[in-house]
Amino acid sequence: MNKRDYLVKTFSRTKRKDYENYILTAIWHKLDNMDLKPVSQQYIKRKNGTHALMDLYFPQLHIEVEVDEAYHKDNQEADNLRMDDIISAVNEESIDDFLCLRIDATKSIEEINDRINEIVTSIKSRALKTPLKWLTYEEELNQLKQQEYLSIYNDVSFKDIKDIANTVFGKNSKRYQKSWFRIIDNMWLWCPKLSIIVNGSTQSAASGWLNLLAEDWSYIDESHQDEVIVEERKKNYMEEINLGRERTVFAKYKDNLGFNRYRFVGVFKSSGLSPDDDNFVRYLRIDDKIKIVK
Repeated sequence: MNKRDYLVKTFSRTKRKDYENYILTAIWHKLDNMDLKPVSQQYIKRKNGTHALMDLYFPQLHIEVEVDEAYHKDNQEADNLRMDDIISAVNEESIDDFLCLRIDATKSIEEINDRINEIVTSIKSRALKTPLKWLTYEEELNQLKQQEYLSIYNDVSFKDIKDIANTVFGKNSKRYQKSWFRIIDNMWLWCPKLSIIVNGSTQSAASGWLNLLAEDWSYIDESHQDEVIVEERKKNYMEEINLGRERTVFAKYKDNLGFNRYRFVGVFKSSGLSPDDDNFVRYLRIDDKIKIVK
């Protein structure tokens, strides 16, 4: 997606919120910097463990702009979030210089415009101290290849499985059809589509498989809707434990613009049956980073 299409789609997410739309587009136009990438309607995991929806976020600068209205969505409870929102959320705790700039939409238009100018000045000030470049997807992958590790705290996602294998594990593949296969040595690549909860009931989002990721990403419970497959998995899970097999997991989700992406959520190892439900096999996270193969 080119910059024009991205910007139109990003700011169109605020078009039904009149005050918010006026304020955010005014800030963007006053910034007048096409190397600065804005993200609208981005979920964030706060330091207190709650989730909130950021009105506008600049990931290169770690700056959030929050529009305070008479009724605001910050009070959304985490259990109303989609799993996609939780996976794609920015983790505030992992960002040392995170800055939230607020603007009160209930003020007069003169006060609102004064505050808009103050916010623009603050953003421009940090931008002057930060090398900025709006990277293409290919440039993002090439930049990642230069890193030593990929961490769960890195703000990076992948369009498809071959990009994961080629970028992180040094492969040279044109396509992968499976979402579960051995990638290197005793490491297996697992790209599950996570289950959804509807009216308190777990529903599969991937051919009957039930994959439940803990909200803090500390474990994954895996099962299936087919009882035959469940019993087979319960008989064979010890083999995976005895082999010491590790799973590097990239969860599949939809980003804030509605596109399918894959996000690294950690390296996991089977610990046996889930203490919450013995129809599930539990995988505990053993590492929050993976070494990038050169």
